[in-house]
Amino acid sequence: MDLSIKRISSYENYIHYSMCMLGGFFGSYALLLRGNFGSAQTANLIQLFINVSAFNLFDILFRTLALFLFVLFLMLSFYIKDKYTLQSVKICLLVEIISVLAIGLIPSGANDLMALLPLFALTAFQWGMFNGTKEYTSPTLFSTGNIRQCISGWIDYKVSAKAKSKMKALFYSYTLIYYHLGVLAGIALTYTFGAKGIFICLVPLFINLMIEMKHIN
Repeated sequence: MDLSIKRISSYENYIHYSMCMLGGFFGSYALLLRGNFGSAQTANLIQLFINVSAFNLFDILFRTLALFLFVLFLMLSFYIKDKYTLQSVKICLLVEIISVLAIGLIPSGANDLMALLPLFALTAFQWGMFNGTKEYTSPTLFSTGNIRQCISGWIDYKVSAKAKSKMKALFYSYTLIYYHLGVLAGIALTYTFGAKGIFICLVPLFINLMIEMKHIN
């Protein structure tokens, strides 16, 4: 029984850290190539209200569309996770593979906001599906909350010396490390290959898909 629990925990951590690397890659890829962070809505909504005040109808249209897609795919991810729990990770990985193929085929010279629309959809879907493990809540697409939990874990361990606090601190530390390894990979591959650099994400996605299919069988 203990061996089975450890195996499940190890699998969950692997998938989590792997998706963190992809999340980091998507972040630096979008910022370098399109000048926008395509993994969250905070900056998009601020820009939307700035454009409303400036009556920039073109940007208002596409930023509103980006918000709509983000909300739609977030809702879709929740529905699939609840309705098809055992198949949800596999479905998410398949959606991400298709999305990465689509994003990589968009020319570098395309309008930045239009080019980011599929990335907003992809990251919303990933956020809804991957939000940590059974033990820890942890987004795979941004750092702020993970930094807070990491610091909290280490401070609590320093004060209480609890093994559980150390495990939490290590989990969030590794989460941040893997995320920023993905950021570095995104920087290097975007500078080298431009828009097509995202195709490298197909490798971990296919590996994760094979592992997931073996896991659910």
